[in-house]
Amino acid sequence: MRPAALVFHESDDAWTAARGLFDGAQAGAPVVDGEGRLVGVVSQTDLASYLRERTQRAADFYGEPDRDPGAARAGALVGQLMSRVLVVVPEDMPLDEVERHMLRRRVQRVFVEREGRAVGVISALDLLRSR
Repeated sequence: MRPAALVFHESDDAWTAARGLFDGAQAGAPVVDGEGRLVGVVSQTDLASYLRERTQRAADFYGEPDRDPGAARAGALVGQLMSRVLVVVPEDMPLDEVERHMLRRRVQRVFVEREGRAVGVISALDLLRSR
C-alpha cells in the first residue's frame, strides 16, 4: 500500500484538482468531505471531460497548464464531478483478498481505509510489483 499522496475535498475547484493530478502524474485521487471521510474519487477522465466542455479544447489545459482557459466562467467543484462509486478495502485485508476483490470488480486501484478515512491506495501495478 502506498499512502494516498493526493487527496481532494469536495469543495476544491476543478482546476485545482486538474492541476494536482497533472503535476502528480496521477490518474485519480480520493475525495473527502468536510470531516475527512472518503466520499468519492475524481479522475483525469472526469476532469478532462469537464475541461473539454468548459474550454471546447481539452488540449488547452495540457498546452498551457498554468492558465485556466475557462476562468471567465464559474467553475465546478470536485464534488460535482467526482464519482461516488468507490472500491474500498479495509487496511487489514490480506493482499491476496485485495487482488481477488480488484479482479471481481474489474478496477485498477482500490482505496484503503481506516475508520472511513483514506489512508492509502493499492493499484494493479503495486500487485504486480509485489510478486
